[in-house]
Amino acid sequence: MGMNPKLISRVCNSTVLSNKTEQERMVECKQIELPTPLPLSLLRNDRSTLTTNEWTLLSNILHAFDEQNPSAQIQSSLHELSLLPPKLRLKSSDTYNMVGQFFTGIQSFIEHSPNLHALSIDARRALTKHNLSSTGAYNGIFLCRELDLYNNSVFFNAASAYYGAEFLMDCSRNSARCDPNGSLIKIMLFVIIFSSNCSIVTFDEKEHIIIISKSMDLVRIQNVHVTILWKYLVYLYGFKEAALRFSSLVKNILDVTHMLELMPKNEIHNTMVETIAIETERVLLVKD
Repeated sequence: MGMNPKLISRVCNSTVLSNKTEQERMVECKQIELPTPLPLSLLRNDRSTLTTNEWTLLSNILHAFDEQNPSAQIQSSLHELSLLPPKLRLKSSDTYNMVGQFFTGIQSFIEHSPNLHALSIDARRALTKHNLSSTGAYNGIFLCRELDLYNNSVFFNAASAYYGAEFLMDCSRNSARCDPNGSLIKIMLFVIIFSSNCSIVTFDEKEHIIIISKSMDLVRIQNVHVTILWKYLVYLYGFKEAALRFSSLVKNILDVTHMLELMPKNEIHNTMVETIAIETERVLLVKD
């Protein structure tokens, strides 16, 4: 068209932003240059520090619990009891068989743990002797919550006849304080299963000192599970919430232990748990 291109001035990109003040542009530039803040966590910028082996062990823990979960058998037993006349629903054998599954499930958890083979015979014996009662009770409180058994009239009436309604209400209140994330409860069960002692300490003159000392072999395995639990908590909730939830899990264990100490004397229950403990010990000692 006869125009000289050299005489045409180019439009500066900044004119597109002419409606903005110089101060606004400076603020934007500073915001762009700011580094991305790291999450506030002991694990610094990587909140998922679980190794591949730890993820695998975590998955195996949850799978082992679900695989050995007696919920289906308990629900079937409750259904059969509900079909009976009210007086026959209170048969002690049916009630204790149902409660006993909370404790026999612990044996299955231990058997499916790859850490079992690393323990000496004395350590396996100490594990059963010191931990079965508390872990079985903790497992029962958790499963009762998951199955809503505290609101099941058949279960509540049958269990109240042998354990007392007040004790069951204590169990219900304790279960309500448990973490709503069931996976955390399952991992915590493995933590206390491999504790050197998670029950009320009572002196037993028949227990050899070697068994007590060998129980310290469990600490290494427990540390593995505690580390996985802590890393998983931080991965899910961040450091602050993880600390609160971990403290709550420990408090739950202490509450259960204290509650068991206050449980009304029940010789049939004690005999049942002792029988399960003897069988568990036998299975673990011959487990190769």
